[in-house]
Amino acid sequence: MKNNKQNLHTGQLIEKLLYRLGYSDAEIEKAIGRPGSSVYKYRKNASIQTSILIDICYAIKHNIFQDIANELPDDFTKTDKYAEEKAAAKQATENRIAELEEENKILKVQVDLLMKIKG
Repeated sequence: MKNNKQNLHTGQLIEKLLYRLGYSDAEIEKAIGRPGSSVYKYRKNASIQTSILIDICYAIKHNIFQDIANELPDDFTKTDKYAEEKAAAKQATENRIAELEEENKILKVQVDLLMKIKG
C-alpha cells in the first residue's frame, strides 16, 4: 500500500488504464472535446484536474476515482453512499425477526395448550 501522496501518479494510472481498455489518445480527446495531444499531456502529469478526470470517466465508462481510492491506505475512512439504505434494511430485517420470534412464542403456547387439551 502507498505510504504517502507522492507515490500516486494520476497520469500513469490513466495511461495504464487506457492501454488496458484499448483506447487511443485521439479517441479520448474526441470524446471529451479536447485538442490533440491533450491526453498525452495528461498521461505525463502526476496530477490532473478533477473535471478532466470526470470527463475521462464518462468517456470510457470507468470510475477512475475508485482506482485512485484503491491506491490509498486501507486504514483511511471511506464514505459508503449506501450506508443509510443498508442500515434501514438491517433495521427492517431485525424488526421482522423480532416479530417472527414473538409470533413463534405465541404459537408455542397455543401448541402446548392444544396438546394439554388433546392429551
